[in-house]
Amino acid sequence: MLKYLYTLSFICILILTACKKDSFTTDSSETISFSTDTLLFDTVFSTIGSSTRKFKIYNRNNESIKISSLKLAGGENSIFRLNVNGVPGINFKNLEIKSKDSMWVYADVTVDPSSTNLPYVVKDSLEFITNGNRQDVNLIAFGQNAIFHKAEAGSSSFLLGCNEVWNNDIPHVVYGIAVIDTGCTLTIKKGAKVFFHSNGAIVALRKASLKIEGTQDEPVILEGDRLEPEYANAAGQWQGLYLFPLSVENEINWAVIKNSRIGVQIDTVNSSYSSKPTLTIKNSIIKNCSSTGISGRGTYIEGTNCLIANCGEYCGSFALGGKYNFTNCTFANYTPNSTDLTALVLNNWFKDNNLNINPRDLDEANFTNCIIYGSQLTEIVLSKIDDALFNYQFKNCLIKASSADINIETSEFKNCLINKTPHFINTNTNNFNIGINSSAANKGDATSVNSNLTDLEFDLNNNSRISDSKPDIGAYEFIPE
Repeated sequence: MLKYLYTLSFICILILTACKKDSFTTDSSETISFSTDTLLFDTVFSTIGSSTRKFKIYNRNNESIKISSLKLAGGENSIFRLNVNGVPGINFKNLEIKSKDSMWVYADVTVDPSSTNLPYVVKDSLEFITNGNRQDVNLIAFGQNAIFHKAEAGSSSFLLGCNEVWNNDIPHVVYGIAVIDTGCTLTIKKGAKVFFHSNGAIVALRKASLKIEGTQDEPVILEGDRLEPEYANAAGQWQGLYLFPLSVENEINWAVIKNSRIGVQIDTVNSSYSSKPTLTIKNSIIKNCSSTGISGRGTYIEGTNCLIANCGEYCGSFALGGKYNFTNCTFANYTPNSTDLTALVLNNWFKDNNLNINPRDLDEANFTNCIIYGSQLTEIVLSKIDDALFNYQFKNCLIKASSADINIETSEFKNCLINKTPHFINTNTNNFNIGINSSAANKGDATSVNSNLTDLEFDLNNNSRISDSKPDIGAYEFIPE
């Protein structure tokens, strides 16, 4: 009997405890606090939803507190949207937060089209009433009009107009795969900004051409459409530029290609080359690719004054044979994800669908005045089979290589500096200018520069390479202060 009474008493205590209501403070001196006073949305393209922003509401008091009202000041006309504790809406009543607890608030925005081509600011605020006190959290978004290139519903790709021109008066946003049709050209003019949504790409088909016509003062920028600070150096946001087999006379000048999966992939399925390269790339930067920066597959590429840096796999991959010439370029791979891969790879073979290795002539691969460096012991892979040509030369290059991996005492390495420091300014921020202690200074081949002053007289910073007749190795000259 006594045991039964004890049990009954315990149950009653539990019931009374469970039924006890929370005590809410009504003291006007006690209110809530926030993890931020302003939610800032970076540039949002008109009609495209932004990423979601969030903040926390804190109850730092010793009792529970009730927010009698939380609402968007703009009400139904606001372009912002809210979600509080998993519930969407614009006006919330009697939100309860226990003592020393918190609550999440999420917000996103869609900017309405505007007649201006310049960024514009849209604002709203969240109004909180707690114990008679009004508090605010500001909502600020920067919006911009854009030209949208996108596929029809249900399709992942779309054909561009033949000989289409993208100007710089307004940004371009690509949804899906933009295809340059056979025999057509896409020209992207100086100063144009092209933003790619997830999985976006540009593809050039047979006898099609891509022409990127940037200048030093007005480069063409190609990147993902997520412009928040946390995406500034996030690789793999879009697919890249793909120059399909037998595309012709592609030209890229003064472009910045970043944060894609592949920067540029160039394919040619035959081994006969015309007098013109499949791709001529000059004065350009390719960086932060999740896979390869520039990928040549049995094709013909001419490259000058380029930086290809910090890629998840190779900065430069020149496979399936081909013909490649790079002068005063920097291939630098310091990305943490490239733990087993190198800055540069060459081969003269390919695997067919049955995994058989087939020869493909590497007619030539010439690297002159180039830096090939990174975080690995060896930053070059030379993958050769004996049944095909494997012609290459590194001349006046600064290379990181282990003698256990590569025999650098051959005629293919002429006047090269091995394992000397390039002394890059900051590899973490993609600053591959060389410092005062760089071994690359004054070690370039002047004859190669003087024979092509049109492309090589000035570096990526518009500094002269011929002012002291001793060019530096790489894409940048060191200029003493």
